[in-house]
Formats: sequence, structure tokens, C-alpha cells
Amino acid sequence: MKVLALLHSIVAIPLIYLYTMVMATISLSVSFFDPDGRRQHWCAHTWCRLIAATAGMRVSVDGIENLPEPGVPVVYMANHQSYMDIPVLFGFLPVQFRIIAKESLFKVPFMGWHLTRAGNIPINRTNRREAMRSIAVAAERIRQGTSVVVFPEGTRSRDGSLQAFKAGSFKLALTAGVPIVPLTIVGTCRVLERDSLLIRPGKVALHVHPAIPSAGLRSSEIESLMDTVWVEMAEPLIPLGLAPSEPLHLPAPAAETAS
Repeated sequence: MKVLALLHSIVAIPLIYLYTMVMATISLSVSFFDPDGRRQHWCAHTWCRLIAATAGMRVSVDGIENLPEPGVPVVYMANHQSYMDIPVLFGFLPVQFRIIAKESLFKVPFMGWHLTRAGNIPINRTNRREAMRSIAVAAERIRQGTSVVVFPEGTRSRDGSLQAFKAGSFKLALTAGVPIVPLTIVGTCRVLERDSLLIRPGKVALHVHPAIPSAGLRSSEIESLMDTVWVEMAEPLIPLGLAPSEPLHLPAPAAETAS
């Protein structure tokens, strides 16, 4: 099985790099004529569909009825199992959104250039002042109508288990005053494990949960909000042994947010 995964990876990885260069170049080209970023989002969608097909991911989506009406901004919060989560989200979540991601990704050739030109939002987690500034910028963008995707765990899980949430993503939702839509990704940790380059084809599921309002909540209610989102996100993972029955709590610095 490992030999097959190795052979598959030898073919798939160069193709993924090729898709990244080609689609990022197209995205950069159309960015000069795409003020709202919709064509660039289409480039990201096509890029991620190509990656999913090449990786052998068979993606199913349920809960589409829980997506907001067009033009209604929300904060999508997803668990983070693998680098393959991004292809799942861009490729199969049928809405316009931008991502908030760690600053280092914006420095990667081609991909980083696309992220910047497409209006995605970098965050410097090593600098409290810059992190707070990023949250303020993101909140304003959301209020103006742009939905964003964040990973409240802050980093990829090593085994696919749901980790403790950090508070930054929830402070963002409260600052923007918009609902949170939890997303649960199941299976990407088997397709591409953390710290591995072996790609294994397999089934992946994306669950879209009902929106959870945040408008009017106080900062003192963030922990309760985190627990509510946790319960929704954990539901598909508990039967697989990938989430405890009770939310984990991990105090985070005020400036920290997910990426």
C-alpha cells in the first residue's frame, strides 16, 4: 500500500506544482480586471478541483442548506486536518469567501502572490500589535460583505483529532458582528498526513452546520460561544474517535487568531 502511495505521489506532486503555477499566473493576470475578486476565486476553485482529482479525493458535501443567503457575510470556522483542507474548501464549498492565513503563506511564490492579489488576509501571529491590526482589518472587510474562512485550532492536527480552539477567531466574529458557520472536514488527514509527502486517495466529507449567531455577545461570552461551535464541529468526528465528548479549552493570548 505504501508503495502505491509513493508511486501516486511521484506523479501527483509535480502536477500539483504545475497547477499552482498555471492557475496562480492566470489569477494574477485577471486580478487587474477583477475588483471584487470573483474571477480570482474561480481560479482558486479550479486549481483546488484539479488538486482534489489528482490526489484521488472523493469529496462529498452535506448541509448545503445551512449556507447563508448570497450577500450575507459570515465567518466560516473549519477544523484543520491536513494541507488538503484548502483544496476541499475552495473546491467544494459553493460560496465566495476569503481566507485568513499565517503571513508566511503569502510569501510562497505563485500561491502567495495569488493570495495577496485575491484579497485574502495575512496575519502575523508572532506580533501582538500586528495580529490585532489584522483582526480589525478582517472585521471591517467582513462587515462590508466579505465572508472569511478561519481554522480556530490554529494549526493542523497530527492525527485528525479536533484540537482545542484559540480565541482569536471568535473575537473576530464578535468584532464583525456576524454569524459563525461551523464546517467539519473528515478524511483529509488520511489523504495527506501531517509531515508527510505521501498522498493516499480516499473519501473526504465536508459537513456544513447551521449558523450560530454572535451579534450582541460580550467578550465574556466567548468561551460559551467556543463551546457551542465545538459541539457542532465535533459531531461527525466523535463516532470516529477524533473528538472527545466535551470541548477542550486552551487559553490563548488576546492577539492570537486561527490560520
